[in-house]
Amino acid sequence: MDQHLLFLLNQKWTHPAFDRVLGTLSCLAFWIPILVLVAIWMICKRGIRGQTFVLLCVLGVSANETILSQPLKKWTSRPRPHQTLAHVRRVDLAAAQPRILAIAKPIDIAFSGEPQPNVKNGRSFPSAHVLNAVTLGLTVALCWRLWSWILLAPLMAWSRVYTGAHWPSDVLASLVMGPAFTLLLFWLCDQAWRRWIPGLRPAWAQELPSLVFSQPSATTRRAD
Repeated sequence: MDQHLLFLLNQKWTHPAFDRVLGTLSCLAFWIPILVLVAIWMICKRGIRGQTFVLLCVLGVSANETILSQPLKKWTSRPRPHQTLAHVRRVDLAAAQPRILAIAKPIDIAFSGEPQPNVKNGRSFPSAHVLNAVTLGLTVALCWRLWSWILLAPLMAWSRVYTGAHWPSDVLASLVMGPAFTLLLFWLCDQAWRRWIPGLRPAWAQELPSLVFSQPSATTRRAD
């Protein structure tokens, strides 16, 4: 079943427009400078909500990597599709420095060769891209009430299979684990905020009573 879904998403249901959009979405190096600039703007221009938003994103991604992604990758050691199957489409942005310049170049499409026997240190399960997309999408949705951002994670899951980087079961499991883990982490952070911040920084608590589940006060919005 896993291999059949991979065949459909990676080889049969393809289109040049999908190659461009999903290949770009899946390329982390393309997005890093954009994300850094957005984070700086949030910190400097969006007040306490922007600063806590960036903090939640950093905490969420860091927790994903240290608690979920890296330990599970080492424990399962699952090879990626292109390591165990021949003719898997590998879709990526063309080489460029900085990588963001690749947007102006043709998309790079290659096919995997013969399967690699006895692959060690496989890194297919889970998908860190999907886990982090879950965190980013939920953080935007909860902090800014932009609920359409929840769709970022399913789109990232599609892109990771489409580009040949993951098995369908990798991304599906990540779509299940990611929201549960992120919401638990945010609930713990929110409890800590409600307990400690009113005593340490009363002005912050007045402007933002809840770290995750409330909007800034009217005073904060006018200041922004």
